[in-house]
Amino acid sequence: MAIQIQSQAFNPITGVFGTGQVQFFTASGTWTVPPGIGKVRVRLWGGGGGAYTSASYAGGSGGGFSLKAIYDLSGVTSIAVTVGAAGVNGSSIGGTSSFGSYCSATGGQSGIASGVVTAGAGTGGDINTNGGASGTNATAQVAGGGGAGNLFGNGGIGASTNTTNGGNGASGGGGGSATSALVSSNGGNGFQSLGSSVISGTTSGVASIIPPTTGQSALFSIDFIGTGGGGGGGYTNGINGVNGGGGGGAGTGTAIGYGGFPGGGSANATTVGATTSAAGLVIVEW
Repeated sequence: MAIQIQSQAFNPITGVFGTGQVQFFTASGTWTVPPGIGKVRVRLWGGGGGAYTSASYAGGSGGGFSLKAIYDLSGVTSIAVTVGAAGVNGSSIGGTSSFGSYCSATGGQSGIASGVVTAGAGTGGDINTNGGASGTNATAQVAGGGGAGNLFGNGGIGASTNTTNGGNGASGGGGGSATSALVSSNGGNGFQSLGSSVISGTTSGVASIIPPTTGQSALFSIDFIGTGGGGGGGYTNGINGVNGGGGGGAGTGTAIGYGGFPGGGSANATTVGATTSAAGLVIVEW
């Protein structure tokens, strides 16, 4: 569905493009060039990486981002749009998003048993940024997911241990970590947003968790999509990231922290959970 943008206040950084029409693609499809339209701008995120569901493994990394303006559509009637799928926990890579052959953003990588998980990256755009890498593996601990990239910069890195917080990002913040020893860490901050705060020494519950913020607390803008905070690590269940933030790790429970849509990476957990990372997104303006 296309929405009419009424004011440049909705795009304080990039401004209104063309006639101000914008269409969100949350599933793959085709953008048909409207009559009389000769230029288009697209921004896209790859899907977040799924975590490996075992202690001492890394979480999933964040999806990359790309923004590109195309000023000559002569002879072009339609362009294929691909939206990257979310990586599923159990070592699944996030899908790549693309707009024809003009630009693309790869998805985050899945959690592994050893080393740093490479994040997704944007290519072909006027602005290309990376997602945040996930936390590295640490013995008997669970790692946070990486945040998504955005036009402001790279996503935050997920936390590796319960004594380090998720990384702050110019875009989505990284997720926090946790263990079964009642100690957890906070999610990282995103652009104009705060990561989840966790009170250590208590179980995961409403009283011990301050949720992450979205970065969209004022007027909604597509410029600020993908800039939310990372979820904190939870003693029992991980905290979800928001608006591109990475998910937080789960110390003893089965609920792993989701990566925030779009492109946030999923956290790790000590036991198998059914949660996933966040899918990608494509936004077309003309």
